[in-house]
Amino acid sequence: MNGDKDISEEQVELVFKYFRERGMPYYSYSDEEKLIEFKKIQNSKYKEGIENGEILQLLHGIGLAWSYFPHHWEVQVMKMKRPIDIYNDDELLKKAIRSRIKWGGKVLDNGYMTDANLRKAIRTASGVQAVSNFRPVAGATVYYRYANKGVIWDMSSGYGGRLFGALACGLSKYIGTDPCSLTHKGLKNIKSDFSHLPTEIELHKLGSENFIPNERVDLCFTSPPYFNTEEYSNEDTQSYKKYSNQECWINGFLRETVKNCKECLTNEGHMIINLANVKTFKDLEEQTLRVCAEEGFVLKETLKLRLSSIKGGFKYEPVFVFKLI
Repeated sequence: MNGDKDISEEQVELVFKYFRERGMPYYSYSDEEKLIEFKKIQNSKYKEGIENGEILQLLHGIGLAWSYFPHHWEVQVMKMKRPIDIYNDDELLKKAIRSRIKWGGKVLDNGYMTDANLRKAIRTASGVQAVSNFRPVAGATVYYRYANKGVIWDMSSGYGGRLFGALACGLSKYIGTDPCSLTHKGLKNIKSDFSHLPTEIELHKLGSENFIPNERVDLCFTSPPYFNTEEYSNEDTQSYKKYSNQECWINGFLRETVKNCKECLTNEGHMIINLANVKTFKDLEEQTLRVCAEEGFVLKETLKLRLSSIKGGFKYEPVFVFKLI
C-alpha cells in the first residue's frame, strides 16, 4: 500500500468517534490469551536467534509485555510528543487516523479500525517519540547463549521484555531492579500471573547503582536509561533526577552499576549492555566502553540488535558483551 489511497473523511470520523467512545486502545489479554502469547515466545526460534553476530528481530510476545505497563504511553522522550498526547487531542488523533488509512491501515466493514492499527497510528504520528521495549525473544536468545539457565540480574528491568525472555527459556532465577513505581507494579503482576513457572523471580524497586545481589550471578544484562533521553517517571529515584548532567550520570549511575556487576558476577560470568548513541547523548557508547574498561571489564564481542526496518535494510543497536579481566 502506498500513500496514494483515497481517504474518506467519513471513515476518519467513524474511526475517531469509535475510539473516543471505546477509550485508549491499550494492549489487553485474557488469562487464556496471556498463556497463548507466552507460548509463542517459548516456541520461537530463540535458540537460533543470533546469526553472524546479529540478534534477529522476532516480535513474539511483545504485546503481552506491553500489556502490563499501560503507563508507557505517557513517557516523555526527548521532549517530543507522547503517544497519549495524540490520543487526547481531537485534531491530532484525526490526523493520525487519516495518515494511518493513507499508508495502509485497514478500516473494517463496520467503519472501525483495529486496536493494533490505531496503536500504530498513534505511535507513528508526526512529532511523536514513544519508548521502546526489549523483544522477549531477543532476551531469551541472549540468556540461552550466555546464562546457561543460571542466575541473572537485569539491572534496569523496564517493561518486561527481558523478564518474559527469562521465563520462556527457563532460567533458574531472574533478579530485577527498577526504581519506577508503576513499572515495578507491572513486573510484580507478571511475577504473579506466571508464578506456575519454575523460574524464581526477585524484584526490587531500586536503581541499579544502589543494589548488589546477595548471591553470585551468571549474567548481568540490561538496556539502561540514556540519562534524560527518556523520563520514565517524575519520581526522585529516577537517575535523570538524581544526577544533574551527563558526567554526573556516567559516574553516579553507570559506573556504580558496573561496579555492582563486578561484585556479584561469577568468574565465568558476563556483563551485557545494550545502548546506543542518541541525539541527546552523542558519545554514550564511547563513555560506556571507557567506564567498563576502567572498572576491569574487557569487551569480548559486540553483537548487533536488529530493530526496525529502514530503506535498504534494518536499523541496529550495539549489544556489548563484557568479561572480567
